This record gives sequence, structure tokens and C-alpha cells, in this order.
Amino acid sequence: MATPSQHDAASNRPSLLILTDANEECLDFCRNNRDANNESRNAEGCIYVKKLDWGKGNASAVTGSQEDGAILPSSYDVVFATDVLYDLSSLEPLVTTASELLGEGGYFVLSHVPRASTGDDEGETSSCVDSWQHLESIICKEAAKAKLHLAEFDIGGDAKASINETNQMILRPTLLSHLWKESSPISKKHSWQRMIDAGAAILVFRKKGHN
Repeated sequence: MATPSQHDAASNRPSLLILTDANEECLDFCRNNRDANNESRNAEGCIYVKKLDWGKGNASAVTGSQEDGAILPSSYDVVFATDVLYDLSSLEPLVTTASELLGEGGYFVLSHVPRASTGDDEGETSSCVDSWQHLESIICKEAAKAKLHLAEFDIGGDAKASINETNQMILRPTLLSHLWKESSPISKKHSWQRMIDAGAAILVFRKKGHN
């Protein structure tokens, strides 16, 4: 989670960043990463590592007064989640917790590569064809129940015409490569086409008071 509204203008960093996980080994990794990369900012109390289990009512673990003496905000401007949906049973607690952590108008950014099965009523796994679109639909419907709705932005007429995108904020590799005017591979292992074929996307939701 991050609170960028009072950010460091010189570095364009959030004024507060909370790294969370439910696994102690992962939390240790977060602490090591924080300490290795942000030593000077740690001294200012800008970056915290906190244990957080998803589920209704669990947001208090990273809001308000803490046992270690930290005073954290009652809500956040942005919640990030990256590559976290391996099972659909975790979807409802994930979006519920994200919504509880956000203030009105806050953003939930879900960086997502489809991994969870979207099996039908008989429990059979869906075919690969269009399976990631089906999964995205399920995610959006569940998010809406938690007052999280896809944000919108104007990508411009040229992008719409060339890559057939809408104003809904689902950022796909086709759109990102177009906006960044970047055709070279993302890395040695991951080309743009590979990410497209995998159904990778960044879904940006905004918390609104209506369902």
C-alpha cells in the first residue's frame, strides 16, 4: 500500500509505503529488500513491513496505532498486488481487503498473469481459448461487489484505432508497447508477444461508493 498524496516531490516517491504478506519468510525477504535499497528512507519511518492476511476486517493490521508504536493512516491512496491470484478462492478476500484499505477514490492496481482455474460448475477446467478473458470478467465482477470498479482514461484516438483498446483501465502489453513506443523484448526471457499470449494485464480499479 502507498500514500502518494504527500510525496517527496524531488524523488516522486510516496510519503509512506507498506510491504505486506502473510508468510514470514516472504516478510523477511521484504525487510531485506527494503534495508538493502532504501536505507536512508528507513530512518525516516517511510517504509514498513507488516503481516497481513486477506479477509474482511483484517485491514486493521496495517491501519491506525500499531504494537511497534507506528501510527499508520486509516486508509491508503493506492493498493498494489502483483501476481497473487493462484486460486479463485483467494479473490473475494483479496478485493475485500483492498477495498477496506482504500479511501474513497483510491486505486487498486492488480498486476496479473492468469494462473487460477476458472472451472465450470462440474469442476472441469475451462479451455485455453479465451480463458483469461473469462478470468478477468470474474475478477471485475467480484471487485465490483467490494465497490472497486475499473478506472477509465483517455488513451487517444490513435491507440484505439491501431490496437483496438477501450478507455477501461486494463493495461495490456499491446497498449504499453504502443504508448512506450517500445518494440524490443521486455527481458531476455519475456518478449511482448509472450506476455500477450499469456494474457498478462494490469487491472486498475477505483473505489467508488456505489456498487
